[in-house]
Amino acid sequence: MATVKKNNKMKIIIPICIVLVIAIIAGSIFAVSQKNKTPVVSLTTIGTNNIVESVSATGTISSSTSREYSASTVANCKEVFVKVGDKVKKGDKLATFSTEELDSQIKSLQSTYNDSLVAYNSAVKSQSDAKNKLNSTNKRIKALEKQKKKLEKKTVKNSTTKKTSTTKKSVSKTNKTLKADPIIPGISTPSYSEDIEEAVKALEELVTTINGLAEDVETTNAITRQVMQTIADELATGNYKPEALADAVGDAVAKAIQQGLIDETKLIVDSGVVVDSIEAAVKNVNWKAIGSSIAEEDNIQLTSVELQLAALYSQKELFSVGADQSVVNAQKQIMKSSKSALDSLKKAQSELQAGWVSSINGIVTECSLEEGQQTSALQTGIKVENLGELSVTISLGEYDVHKVEIGMPASIKTAYGSYKGEIVSIAPTATGKSSNSILDSVGSMAGISGLSSLTDSGAGVECVVKVFEPDDNIIAGFEASVDIRTGSFNDVPTVPIESIVLEKEGTYVYKYNEEDETVIKTKIETGATSDTAYEVVSGLKIGDKIVSTPASDYEEESFKVRVN
Repeated sequence: MATVKKNNKMKIIIPICIVLVIAIIAGSIFAVSQKNKTPVVSLTTIGTNNIVESVSATGTISSSTSREYSASTVANCKEVFVKVGDKVKKGDKLATFSTEELDSQIKSLQSTYNDSLVAYNSAVKSQSDAKNKLNSTNKRIKALEKQKKKLEKKTVKNSTTKKTSTTKKSVSKTNKTLKADPIIPGISTPSYSEDIEEAVKALEELVTTINGLAEDVETTNAITRQVMQTIADELATGNYKPEALADAVGDAVAKAIQQGLIDETKLIVDSGVVVDSIEAAVKNVNWKAIGSSIAEEDNIQLTSVELQLAALYSQKELFSVGADQSVVNAQKQIMKSSKSALDSLKKAQSELQAGWVSSINGIVTECSLEEGQQTSALQTGIKVENLGELSVTISLGEYDVHKVEIGMPASIKTAYGSYKGEIVSIAPTATGKSSNSILDSVGSMAGISGLSSLTDSGAGVECVVKVFEPDDNIIAGFEASVDIRTGSFNDVPTVPIESIVLEKEGTYVYKYNEEDETVIKTKIETGATSDTAYEVVSGLKIGDKIVSTPASDYEEESFKVRVN
């Protein structure tokens, strides 16, 4: 029987082939899966185009010429001659009113104004008098201060001379005397410093007492002058007894009151109480201590000057208060306010007495008046509008307002027609909050204007667009869209809006690299915009290829792509 010999090489090759087949299949599957993961994109080539830049917004149609009639005060309506929808001509009577009830209000305001005028004039006069008296007082103070310095120098000189003379006499006496006078331990030369300090305190209390006797500045000054002058005169005669000084001062004040030098009607208490109060205060002063320091004639004069200066310094402070402008300003403001209120009410009464007359040709669009009822200062009584002259009021954001100028042409569209127009006014300031101005930033980059004006909190500048040749299809109160052409840019590099990626940091596109079949996120700078394209200022050049519509889920800055 023949024997069949088996081939061992075949046993090895077959498994290897099977492994290779599996590897090839797996590799193919992997390659296919990887190929499926590569983004498929469409490309756009950068070229040149024309851009017409414009600003678009929506606004409310209204009459360019309108007049509102309202009462600035409450009055009774007698007759109403119009109703909503009536056509009126300039000069037509609209309504009449009864104003008798305003007479008492005007009379009361007139009285208030008269009183405030008197108070203001009195304040001006008092201030003028106070200024004059302050100037006079300052001059007297300056003269007395000069006199005081001279007396102080003279007193010091005389004191030195006296001390020298006394010393010489003592030396001479000692030379003649066989034995010097004994010095008793513990006994020093008498000093009146403590007594003088107590006397000064008592004088301060005297001034306080005088200030409490009258509220009127002039009366207080008159009492102070009379008391100080009497004290100075008495001290000059060598009278230092408290009781005698008190009697002298009391008699002088009583006499001044009798003669009218001190106004008794301005005193807080009875004139007899005034005299008693001053006498009691004068008795509390240690005049003997004061007299010990003014034993000489020069010292008496110096003390008299110092007392007069004390009174003048007090007067200066009081006159300074009276001369202050703040009191006059306050009275002036009260007077002006009452005058303004009076004039306003008189004007309102005069207008109501004449009745309301239309100042334009137009149609009555509002009328809230009824015969026999009171007017309200909080609402419009009658409104007349000239509907032959219409305009649209729009709001421009901060990124759009700088592109628009008065005189620029505009296109206006309503639900029933299109019209030509022109910018006639732009407000100088914005109204509303500015928290949503970021909307205008994004909108400007996207070629969309006026986004912030669509929100309640967006700030905007009011812009009025006049409508040329309005017809019956454009109705006041409805909305209209406005398109304002702000500029033209011809043959400029452009990029489609759908190719743009807007981010907080800037504007980007995905630029294609043909060599390695990749795209890279590239920042660009844009200029003019339209509804469909951006002008490319930098970052791209003509002929560059970019991703037409980038996906929102790209995670890498650069990656491979497959071009569709």
